[in-house]
Amino acid sequence: AFAAATVHDFFNLLAVFIFLPLELMFGLLQKSAEWLSGLLMGSADMSMKGMDFMKPLISPSLDLIDSAVAFLPGKGGAIATILIGILLILGCVTALGKVLQRVMVGRAKELLHKALGRGPLTGIASGTLVTVMVQSSSTTTSLMIPLAGGGVFNTRQLYPFTLGANIGTTITALLAATAISGAGAQLALTIAFVHVLFNVFAVALIYGVPFLRELPIKAAETLARVGSENKLLALGYVAGL
Repeated sequence: AFAAATVHDFFNLLAVFIFLPLELMFGLLQKSAEWLSGLLMGSADMSMKGMDFMKPLISPSLDLIDSAVAFLPGKGGAIATILIGILLILGCVTALGKVLQRVMVGRAKELLHKALGRGPLTGIASGTLVTVMVQSSSTTTSLMIPLAGGGVFNTRQLYPFTLGANIGTTITALLAATAISGAGAQLALTIAFVHVLFNVFAVALIYGVPFLRELPIKAAETLARVGSENKLLALGYVAGL
């Protein structure tokens, strides 16, 4: 169970170890993301106002927030509005996640059972689909832990599903970026594409190269073996990570 939980960690650490230097040296992700966002939008001035059905729905709330922070001097009102916005986003995402988990987790478990054991590509695709449905890679990966702990599947079988969860979790940011209009729209889309491409490239490279593919599995299994003998070490790993 501990190996299945930490293989995700080691994959991400390896991905950062490989792609951060490449990004700093060549701007691989930035250039690719800018090209994609430019291809889709054409220009940063593209607006979605014609399709903006959200504005009439949220205008009363915006007016209420504006009136609530109007008494603050200088930039205080703007800062307060940003903080309120962040709190609302976190609250809404948390509430949405709980609703989706209740509705979707049962189906996600069924899909997980059907997909695992049918090959790596099916596992990756299923992990992506489940994570898009529940909008949480943490939920997706936590579905696997009881299966690993119960001996139903081993770490190697669950590994592709974890990689799919990595890709699926990027869709949330992509959806958020489509809500931005005006001058910042292309930048928002570029940032979202950086997230998508980082995970897609990482899966393609690390899982595609046999030597790299084995590293997260071996690291996770080694840590699980040592951690099962020394609980403090396992706790230290979690805290340190």
